Amino acid sequence: MGCLRRRLGATRSLPFVRRFKPREIEAATSGFSTALETGGPRGTAYRARFADGLVATVRRAAAVGGKEDDGGAAAFHRELQLLGRLNHRHVVRLRGFSEGHNRFLVFDQMENRSLKECLHDPLRTPLNWRTRLQVAIDVAAALEYLYYFCDPPVFHVTVSSSSVMMDADFVAKLSDISVIDPTDSNAASFQGSFSPACHRRLHQEHKHGWPEPDMTLTMPVVSS
Repeated sequence: MGCLRRRLGATRSLPFVRRFKPREIEAATSGFSTALETGGPRGTAYRARFADGLVATVRRAAAVGGKEDDGGAAAFHRELQLLGRLNHRHVVRLRGFSEGHNRFLVFDQMENRSLKECLHDPLRTPLNWRTRLQVAIDVAAALEYLYYFCDPPVFHVTVSSSSVMMDADFVAKLSDISVIDPTDSNAASFQGSFSPACHRRLHQEHKHGWPEPDMTLTMPVVSS
């Protein structure tokens, strides 16, 4: 009961993150029949339309099991705390979450899907070079915000064309894939986590300032 109270208290500290009821998630996804992608490292994603008109992407997290799931529940709430405080034009916004038999995260809908699809889908009109350059600028702005304007800094360890999302106007937004808080030795993304040695180095760098990019890029990453 004490753990439950702590978790509920943690989510109440996120005033702009809405708590959805499981039945709202099911109704918005038409009984989970609107899958956008399945079997990915971060679970299945669904297109959702809620009763209040909100159109969003709902991503299924790990299933709730029992005592053995305590670690997963804690990681889920750390993820909520981290993503819920991010607010930037070029970062995909977390709208809400739901907990029941399954856990879900609700994000802004990105109408043009991922940059990878925009670049490699043969059925799409190729992006012109002006748009491609603007995407690079948008992603750089997102990374600058995460590294320099979040306290503590947030490190995104898997920036790729798959984790860059495109809205209806082809404005690039960095998605939440593998976003972790380097100052939390227990923090782990759904895809992977830093090794213990990497955590120690990041924590040390956080105490003394921004680490050199080359050092960050050469840090080992271990699968979870």
